Amino acid sequence: MDFEDESEILRTAYSIISFEEEILRLEANGKVEIPVYLGLGQEFIASTFARFFRNQPPGIFAQHRSHSYYLAFGGDRDALLAEILGDEINGCAKGYGGSVGIYSKKANMFGHTGLMGEQAYLGVGWALANNKRTLIVIGDATVEEDYVSPALGFAATHSLPCIFICEDNGLAVLTPTVKRRSWKATDLAQSFGIKSFSISDSPDEIVNVLSEANLDSPLFLNINTNRKSRHVGALLEGTVTVDRLKIFENSFVKKYGKEQLEAIQSR
Repeated sequence: MDFEDESEILRTAYSIISFEEEILRLEANGKVEIPVYLGLGQEFIASTFARFFRNQPPGIFAQHRSHSYYLAFGGDRDALLAEILGDEINGCAKGYGGSVGIYSKKANMFGHTGLMGEQAYLGVGWALANNKRTLIVIGDATVEEDYVSPALGFAATHSLPCIFICEDNGLAVLTPTVKRRSWKATDLAQSFGIKSFSISDSPDEIVNVLSEANLDSPLFLNINTNRKSRHVGALLEGTVTVDRLKIFENSFVKKYGKEQLEAIQSR
């Protein structure tokens, strides 16, 4: 990646963080009346995918913690805020989607009813119908749902251009992965013949895999990441073991200088 790539990824990450922190403030003040699913700590994943696919935007099917994809791929910030506040006129899904069922023509992002894992088969169906690259975003708990395995198998059978992104923060609400299953998500995908990788949420790692993979066939990425807030609220849990923002900022300063970082932060 070059300076422009890294600068844009960082700007997008800052924008996502700013939005999520605004939701925290609104919730703390009693303004948010629905469950919200924040992506704080995981913002570099969506930011990197958006930069990589800037010239060929994919269809996006996401679920929990999907504000970041909506924002990274050009969704209107005010419309998402209105949606979370239940605005039936200005909300991006007219107040029907909330934090989970985000819909946006601008971001090419499709909503759903909120069933856990539903986005997997919807995304696969869309890829079959349109033969277009599709991002299907799930979590490390969602991969355990019954919808996901058949979707993986169907994508493999029809060699669909689907990229399954498992944002793996190691927790299903508060239950760690080791207490839920003994198998790996990548093993599940590989059992269907899908090329699979387990990587960190480092933008460099993500870009390296995407650059070398065949993106016209199914791809499964288990991206190990961290979350800074629980499913539905403002409580910070101390689950972060790797602060990707600090790591990226420090690397950026070493490469391009503190002045360049401050210029981005001031915008």
